[in-house]
Amino acid sequence: MRHLILGTAGHVDHGKTELVRALTGHDTDRLKEEKERGISIELGFAPLPLDEGTFLGVVDVPGHERFVKHMVAGAGGIDLAMLLIAADEGVMPQTREHMEVLRSLEVPGGLIVVSKCDLASGDMLEILGEEIAELTRGTFLEGAPVIETSARTGQGIGELKSALRELASRVPVREASGPFRQPVDRVFHKKGIGVVVTGSCCSGSVRVGDQLELLPRGLSTRVRELQSFNERRTEGRAGERLAVALQGLKLEEVSRGDTLATPGRFRVSTAIDGRIRLSTYWDFEVKNRERVRIHHGAHEVLGRVILLEGDHLSAGESALVQLLLESPLVPAEGDRFVLRKYSPTRVIGGGTVIDPRPERHRRRDAGALDELRLREQGDPADVFSKSVEGAWLRGVAAGDVDATVLGALVRDGRVVEVDGIVFHRGALDALAQDAEDLTAAHQARFPLQWGLDKEELRQKTRFPHGPSVFNSVLEVLGRIRPLFVKGNRVRSGAPQMNLPEDVRNDLTALAARIRQAGLAFPDRSDLERDWKSVHRLSDALQYLRDAGEIVDVGGGGVLHRDAMVLCVQALRELFAKSHEISVPEVKGALGLTRKHAIPLLEMLDAQRVTLRIGNNRVKGPSFPDGGGSDPRSKRP
Repeated sequence: MRHLILGTAGHVDHGKTELVRALTGHDTDRLKEEKERGISIELGFAPLPLDEGTFLGVVDVPGHERFVKHMVAGAGGIDLAMLLIAADEGVMPQTREHMEVLRSLEVPGGLIVVSKCDLASGDMLEILGEEIAELTRGTFLEGAPVIETSARTGQGIGELKSALRELASRVPVREASGPFRQPVDRVFHKKGIGVVVTGSCCSGSVRVGDQLELLPRGLSTRVRELQSFNERRTEGRAGERLAVALQGLKLEEVSRGDTLATPGRFRVSTAIDGRIRLSTYWDFEVKNRERVRIHHGAHEVLGRVILLEGDHLSAGESALVQLLLESPLVPAEGDRFVLRKYSPTRVIGGGTVIDPRPERHRRRDAGALDELRLREQGDPADVFSKSVEGAWLRGVAAGDVDATVLGALVRDGRVVEVDGIVFHRGALDALAQDAEDLTAAHQARFPLQWGLDKEELRQKTRFPHGPSVFNSVLEVLGRIRPLFVKGNRVRSGAPQMNLPEDVRNDLTALAARIRQAGLAFPDRSDLERDWKSVHRLSDALQYLRDAGEIVDVGGGGVLHRDAMVLCVQALRELFAKSHEISVPEVKGALGLTRKHAIPLLEMLDAQRVTLRIGNNRVKGPSFPDGGGSDPRSKRP
């Protein structure tokens, strides 16, 4: 089934809602005020199955000049346009303004509907034909079918359906394999269900139970239920009108203009680089830093136009710009947007997003302009590769690029995707070199440490993402350079430590000192008094721990492994005589005072070599002779 969105457009009271009712049998005016005033105020929706293979979701937009922003919200996701012009009035101001909205959004296809033909004479229709030709000249509707209709008499309704069926067969359906994104154009609460949002799904697909992200706030939610025109669904796809019931959100947390999306695949932005093209239906000018209204998806925000190539732009002209937004949007490369004057609030044109999250540019910066032109006109792979290179270690979200383009660049080795972030290979090569240099310098300064602490390395390289992403990147770097990870440390060169002779001598002396103490183990302060090396005692002790030569005992003490063997042997002899042994028996057998006996036994308890039963000890599961099961079950 091919699913497409059909949007109406046209001046107020030109019969859009009546025509939709004649086409679909559904009245899209649902508000009491709309019924009383006879005009559409809010967006209306109706299903229109054309045949077994094509289904149109109809969006009926208001035509009054006061509700143009609602019209733009509804037009933001349409695949086909139906521009209505009343036969008895002809082309009117909102007809032209709506035409500019459709033109700015680059709607793929459409047709002209002449409504209320029962109220017009043949001469009037002939004059209207000339007006339509002038209105559509140079637009996507030039040469489009013109269908004469009357919702009251039924004239032309069958012909209109046939024209829509033919038109829909030529329009490509939206991509449903990428990340899900749906602008929210209506929010309400339904008893027993909770918060429900509606919108036109512009990319990807969604299923009941999916986790989603509500942007720009970044709130997490789950899909409780899906419907499309009151039909319950398990899955919704691009090109469909969807009502999504959300779990875990309150009504006041969701607004028209928000975006529902696959988590982590889209990001908010307060600046956009793009190209704008101004309308010609009235004479005006846009100056640098002029405040405008920016419509993207179902959202309207205020912002300023930074003209990157000049000081002003006249009607009919186009230019590269940076839009500085007063509120965040959720744009993606290639998205279309509409511009309206701040005052008077008239449509002045629209544009295309080239870079959804740009750096700030100086005006007339030749390098920045060349990069924007490359992204605008170049090969998609080259453009994205350049964009990723420009982002350097910030990277670019994998969801911002077509999966086919990304796959080709990954196979070529030009980019690497790590945890949903795409990095340029050059950036990772540079990061690997920095990591290698930093770890090598650290190893030279601290030869007894296996490597440099991960977090310290992340901060020293100024890696802009968190520890989780850095860990994943380190795995990639290990395939580029001789970098090795063990625990929370990173080492370069080789995983084995090759210690200088003087350091080995220091370690030998330290190990001998601890071995000589036997079970009357030394503590840190004892060892500090005897430590003469230029290297840190803590590093030396950690080295011996890692090598298995010493173990820690409570109170800062360290015990040599040879002493541990003697301890276990003495305990084995005690256990051979009795199932339970007391602290005094341990002290006597080991020749220790409580100062050393108690910490030693507590260490053995922690390792489950022994188990404490009251004030006595029994063999634990880890006792070296395989004492295994919990001996408490064998007590009389």
